[in-house]
Amino acid sequence: MELMSAIGFLGLSLVLGSIMAKISEKLNIPDIPLLLMLGLILGPILQIIPQGGALEIFEYVGPIGLVFILLGGAFTMRISLLKKVIKTVIRLDTITLMVTLIISGIFFNFILNLPITSPVGYLFGAITCATDPATLIPVFSKVKVDPEIAITLEAESIFNDPLGIVATSTILGMLGLAYVKNPILYFLSLSLGAIIAGVIFAKIYKYIIYRCEFHEYVSPLVLGGAMLLLYLGEHLIPKYINYGYSGYMAIAVMALYLGNELYKLMGDKHKNYEYIVNFSNDLSLLARIFIFVFLGACINMEMLIKYLIPGTIVALVSIFIARPLGVFIGLLGSNISFKKCLYFALEGPRGVVPAALAATVGVMILKHADKLPKYVITHISPKDFSGMIIIGTFLTILLSVILEASWAGILARKLIGEYKGKKYDH
Repeated sequence: MELMSAIGFLGLSLVLGSIMAKISEKLNIPDIPLLLMLGLILGPILQIIPQGGALEIFEYVGPIGLVFILLGGAFTMRISLLKKVIKTVIRLDTITLMVTLIISGIFFNFILNLPITSPVGYLFGAITCATDPATLIPVFSKVKVDPEIAITLEAESIFNDPLGIVATSTILGMLGLAYVKNPILYFLSLSLGAIIAGVIFAKIYKYIIYRCEFHEYVSPLVLGGAMLLLYLGEHLIPKYINYGYSGYMAIAVMALYLGNELYKLMGDKHKNYEYIVNFSNDLSLLARIFIFVFLGACINMEMLIKYLIPGTIVALVSIFIARPLGVFIGLLGSNISFKKCLYFALEGPRGVVPAALAATVGVMILKHADKLPKYVITHISPKDFSGMIIIGTFLTILLSVILEASWAGILARKLIGEYKGKKYDH
């Protein structure tokens, strides 16, 4: 694609995406469904943005956008609040995540008539198992709900994003799209390595920021560190030792640690802290517009028509079967009431990370179809594999955001009762 064409498409998505976001604000609904529909209109419907061009642009805006979103989301999460609900969050981010992934994968394979053990379905499960802080935070800023519930769901969504990425990377390795010699060692390398790398970078940045006054330059300084974390873990280190760490998870760890250290010693009114928060918020907004508009534009209309019914079924299974079962199994034996568990089960909208992963993985499948194992391509072509992953994820995001953002307040009142205190301050 020509550079000027790419710049034109990016500019068009920002202009129209901003208008759509403003309309969603007026209608008091999340902007994600409107941005997805905008992408559909600009892409397959009007063909202003060609599918090939959208996929090519997404190769860059997807990974970079994830850096912005994870950095901003984790930086403002307070550990002091997290401690109150940490046991529940850990269960939701481990047991619930894995159960959701497995059940989604089983149904995906069954619906597409694939072997039940095929990694194809579990790749879909890994991509769609993470919930979305970009949807939940605006919802809970408008809905009066017990702060403990809001904190739990928001913390879950911030930390299951990188875990979903780690799970996706692991399954891509099984498919031959990422180098994996030992899947267990690979997973441990991705997760534990990310924690260690994130903490090391955060400590270095804490020292630098305390010793030097960077003023407004502190924001690109931190963002640059996040991008270097991604480069080292996902590219440079694996190049030499075959094992790396999840750069995305490392970014979340770095942002969480650094954000809390700066907040603790400087407060949220300190200039360095404010610079980073405002900068991250602005970049996250840009990333959301790009990711959802170009995800919609990536959709192939023939594939959408072909896989609309099975895509809708796997989306509904993910929302109404996999996620609820995951929550109830994950919280089994805890002191969380049945009604709270049900609320957690029905408030797990998918969003930015699944969108970015779906389009990125879809491109990867098409570009490296020759690396796919024979036992996979004998049952599903690379084109259908890529298309179903993108369309199934697209429909999961669209339906989960529309439904779960709409009933958030109603369900809270019906299941938990009217909350009389102040709204949770983000």
